[in-house]
Amino acid sequence: MIVNGVDVTVDKALELTKVDEHFLKRRENGILLNDYQIAVLNRNNIDYHKYNSLSSLLFEIEEYLNVYKDEELEEVSKQLAEIHYYMETNK
Repeated sequence: MIVNGVDVTVDKALELTKVDEHFLKRRENGILLNDYQIAVLNRNNIDYHKYNSLSSLLFEIEEYLNVYKDEELEEVSKQLAEIHYYMETNK
């Protein structure tokens, strides 16, 4: 495809947009997280490996946010709460 007069392959476009970072992946402990969320958790020294459910991870994040302010972590918390609602709440 042509973008701004330059021929760009689909693979190159995907690489440039870093779309893979935002795909949810089931991790070793069964929790769905994307690479960006893991990077934010790691930066705040929250080890997602310790938790076997999204509920317990969310609780830890909220405990952390009660002490420290971090806008990116707040956003990750909102994303995970939405995932929790759609994946684990009986409707």
